[in-house]
Amino acid sequence: MRSAVYVIGGLAIVAVFVVRQRRSERFEQRSLLIPAALAVYGVVLLDHTTRRDPFSAASALLLSLSAVASVGFGMFRGRTIELFVRQGELWERATWTTLGVGWGGLLLVRVGLIVTAAAVGAKLAASPTSIPLMLAITLAAQMFVVGERAKKTGVVIAPSRRERRRGRHRR
Repeated sequence: MRSAVYVIGGLAIVAVFVVRQRRSERFEQRSLLIPAALAVYGVVLLDHTTRRDPFSAASALLLSLSAVASVGFGMFRGRTIELFVRQGELWERATWTTLGVGWGGLLLVRVGLIVTAAAVGAKLAASPTSIPLMLAITLAAQMFVVGERAKKTGVVIAPSRRERRRGRHRR
């Protein structure tokens, strides 16, 4: 039952990001607070899971491959998000490639790694408790790449919500 909650929760988080990314919206530099919170939660979950499912070399290898895939697909999504100028400000929107290859590819790779982990008895890597950590890694990679691309455009970047409250605006 708990595994289903992790899987459904992970899919819900991805669905929220997919819907949000597909809408055109003003680009603003985002805080890494959500990925950081997911990472902390994911590490705590994995730590608790190691009490039941021991950490093995196979689990370490498969979790490492999952982390590499998360970074790779996050960077891919960051490169394929469309940045464009509207009324003098920078806007962003995920392309269908961003969604299909970037999110779909990550999902397929993760499922493949989980199936492989289950087949070789790497119970920790087969556990869905790694989902929050891998989501944190992929989102942080995506945010970093999009942020760097946005800075290089030289176009006005909308201030973050925090900066708007302080009355600051960046170029």
